Amino acid sequence: MSLADEADVLHRCLFSQPLDPSVTARYRAAHEQLFPAEETSATVARVVARRLDAEAVEFALRRRGAGGQLTRKMHILCYLVEVRSAYLPEFVNLQPGRARAVGGLAVALVRAGWKLIKGEYLVRRHGLL
Repeated sequence: MSLADEADVLHRCLFSQPLDPSVTARYRAAHEQLFPAEETSATVARVVARRLDAEAVEFALRRRGAGGQLTRKMHILCYLVEVRSAYLPEFVNLQPGRARAVGGLAVALVRAGWKLIKGEYLVRRHGLL
């Protein structure tokens, strides 16, 4: 799989909008800087090839101390898009209100539990350890 495919799969798991080609180019450049001689890990290759929920898999692996390369690649992608105006609502709460914040926190808690369960299942099902 190419770096463009990798960026697309990771982006699709993290954000609900299409990946801009300029972000793909920047991901490729960042990848060449940060992983110049490092081969893509078998875990990342499997997640991308099978188009698994990378966010769930990364969460499950990180809890075991095994997220490594997948975690770093997802961080790179987040760093690249957080400065773009289209992604502002993903990183900043633009709606004031205490009740809305508490509700959002409750939803995030339930979502995190679901992602962990899903990630554990995917790790076991696809032999990602």
